[in-house]
Amino acid sequence: MLEPGTILQNRYEIIAPIGKGGMGSVYRARDLRLRTDVALKETLFSDPAYRRAFQQEAQILARLRHQALPRVLDHFSEGMGQFLVMEYIPGEDLGNQLARLGARFATPQAMPTILRWADQLLDALHYLHTRPVPVYHRDIKPKNLKLTATYEIILLDFGLARGGVTVSLNPNDTTASQDQARKIYGFTPPYAPLEQMRDGEPDARSDLYALAATIYHLLTATMPVDAMSRMAKLANGQPDPLRPIRDLAPHVPAGIAELLQQALHVTIDERPKTAREMREALQRLRGGLSPTTRAGSTGQPASRPTPQAGVVSNETPASEPRPPVEGLSTSATSYPGAITPNVPGPSAELTAKPIGTLLRMLTTGSPIRSLDFSPSGALLAAGYDDHTAGLWRIADFTHLATLKGHTSGIRCLRFAPTGGTLATASDDETVRLWQVADSAFLRLLRVPGCPIESVAFSPDGRYLAIGGWGSAITLCEVEKDRIGIINSLASPFIHSLAFSPDNSLIAAGAYDGSVYLWQPEDDRLVGILSGSTTFINSVAFSPDGNWLVASSGNQARVWRLRDQKPIESLGGHQGPVHAIAFSPDGRFLATASEDRLIRLWRTTDWTALPTTLEHRAGVASLAYSPNGSIIASGARDGRIYLWKISG
Repeated sequence: MLEPGTILQNRYEIIAPIGKGGMGSVYRARDLRLRTDVALKETLFSDPAYRRAFQQEAQILARLRHQALPRVLDHFSEGMGQFLVMEYIPGEDLGNQLARLGARFATPQAMPTILRWADQLLDALHYLHTRPVPVYHRDIKPKNLKLTATYEIILLDFGLARGGVTVSLNPNDTTASQDQARKIYGFTPPYAPLEQMRDGEPDARSDLYALAATIYHLLTATMPVDAMSRMAKLANGQPDPLRPIRDLAPHVPAGIAELLQQALHVTIDERPKTAREMREALQRLRGGLSPTTRAGSTGQPASRPTPQAGVVSNETPASEPRPPVEGLSTSATSYPGAITPNVPGPSAELTAKPIGTLLRMLTTGSPIRSLDFSPSGALLAAGYDDHTAGLWRIADFTHLATLKGHTSGIRCLRFAPTGGTLATASDDETVRLWQVADSAFLRLLRVPGCPIESVAFSPDGRYLAIGGWGSAITLCEVEKDRIGIINSLASPFIHSLAFSPDNSLIAAGAYDGSVYLWQPEDDRLVGILSGSTTFINSVAFSPDGNWLVASSGNQARVWRLRDQKPIESLGGHQGPVHAIAFSPDGRFLATASEDRLIRLWRTTDWTALPTTLEHRAGVASLAYSPNGSIIASGARDGRIYLWKISG
């Protein structure tokens, strides 16, 4: 293993090991030339033929371009190792998520997301299998799948150390073996087809078996029986030990279960012939699912589960002195430098500038998942991928504090409307409360089994809603620095939450492509806004409560709340729209996208303004200052952009 700090090729500095296998290791490294993180894959071959095969395969893989595959950036040899430099994909792999969340994958709420991943992976396999030199992965499994920040699936570890392509060597090469070919491969028994376990030649149908075994595991939360054991039983006239999918997960439609069972046939000729054929069949079957079926709902108001003891715990921190944040008081309205329309400082000259002038760029060093202004507008909070949050003073752009304690990335953070507190939420299944004036940690709320995606305070400060990869929205009551659970609202997996301005509704954007509308006062589901083909990235109510906007894929959809009718689709972005926000006066809507742009829309007629706010990387988060004079946006490159907004 290479030690952290080791520098290879005078360019790549080892940060930390990511994984280790029988033929080498994978490291997170820093490209010192481009100042970006990369994945560095080391393989250890002493055989000259294998070393040449490595170079040949690296050249093939470097030409691949697909959104579900990491890019190969470089390859080199140093010492006894051969190294492949690949795009670094942060986040948790599905193998770890399965181990952590277990049966939560085997639910009606999770099924639409899993089937969407299957569609994306089949598209990637079709691309790989139809290259001029076909590429066969040979080791598809949950551990080799990661989710991007936009929740798209990425297929890792194709080629070389495990599962790689098959490359023929020059038959005239006297160092080659007698069969004139070498393979670099491996497999994981529960997911590998029989022909691969017998050292046969792979083809497209081998990868289809491994993909079907992976989807089987995700849908049922049960490890599939390996193909060799299955064949041994079948050869002796015994039943197949692989349990049917619907025995383990009755919510999976029969047609989809049959398609996966076909791809899991031990005999290669009985499987779908190509990834394209299997994908088209899956799309036909998915097309027959209604939005309520996709959500695992009957379409009726969901019953409210009784809150269970221990579902949310309140843990107070140990007493520890905290240094005060200079210049801040405990009052939510008395921070020095608060932005108001008539005070001197950065906001005084806003109206003299064109709309969308870049005011300042703040470098943080980690992608920004969430942003929120304090009620006074004096402070900006930012949630980072590196498990921390930061507090910034807007008047002089000073970084005031780093909030530490989460063990995974911060997915969402929100200031309480009153009381001077901040809530940070993470997929470590916790919400933490902080006292803003001195950055003191106040309380921990634990939601076991629910990696948290979003939190929202009601405008009156009475409620806090919590949603994520659980089976319910957790509704809490807030009193000063104390928060206690009062209700659980049964729901699909939730990605985004918002309260209406009059506190009467909670909008929950779900992974099934629908927005669920709840009345918190009586725990009643009063509407399901359907029609999106992928999960809802963000939801926002207009300040007057007349409209709800939800972003999904590359667009945002506007709903009229009085009759729950869609009235507009706002297109134009070339990437997923991650965040949306209304200006405080309701005249404008901002949409932020992975295409590196923020677009502004006039709400009187929902037309796009000619001005766009351009970033250096995809935009993941967005917030308007309380007086509407500044837009803050957070990008994948670890920068916070502050824009002067005039007009």
